[in-house]
Amino acid sequence: MTPPSPSSPSPTSVELVDLEGPQRDRAIPVIRDSFTGIYRWHAKRTLRDITHVRGAEVSGELVGVSMLERLAPEVGYVYYLAVLSAVRGHGIGAQLLDDALERFARDGITVVYAAAEVDNVPSRKLFASRGFREIERSEPSYREGGLGAWGLRSRMRVVPGEVLLGRRLTASATDNTEAARSVEDPHRG
Repeated sequence: MTPPSPSSPSPTSVELVDLEGPQRDRAIPVIRDSFTGIYRWHAKRTLRDITHVRGAEVSGELVGVSMLERLAPEVGYVYYLAVLSAVRGHGIGAQLLDDALERFARDGITVVYAAAEVDNVPSRKLFASRGFREIERSEPSYREGGLGAWGLRSRMRVVPGEVLLGRRLTASATDNTEAARSVEDPHRG
């Protein structure tokens, strides 16, 4: 049997792996393919400094990457989620996001944020499918029961043209996995 090619991966053929130290350089082709301009520069810089980098491999080839950080004891942030353009639309980004949510829940994080460009409809739809919603600047803080990111936005580096997205995680990683795999009302806790 021939292994699936990266151009037509099936969800079961994707292996998620930690990228540490020099292995992180494997993510550079995904970054180059996924971003331009300042986003590409920042993603490459973030790749070196971020705490967690996860890769999605198909037949040993890295085809996707997520960069994750804990911003506060109870707050996680998805800095970047990128998939090679040749394999988009096969659920790899969803697998990376589900993996991130499971990791955050397992680590006791209860609020997760991400940012997406306003016109990046596929990315915004992916995050919405996992319970994220757009956060208004006037919203009460996550500590006050809302999802406002008071005091965290500068560390997130949300720039003009992006929207901040957020969601609360359920109490257990198991519950979170089920919530992450179904479209839910983003206003539910």
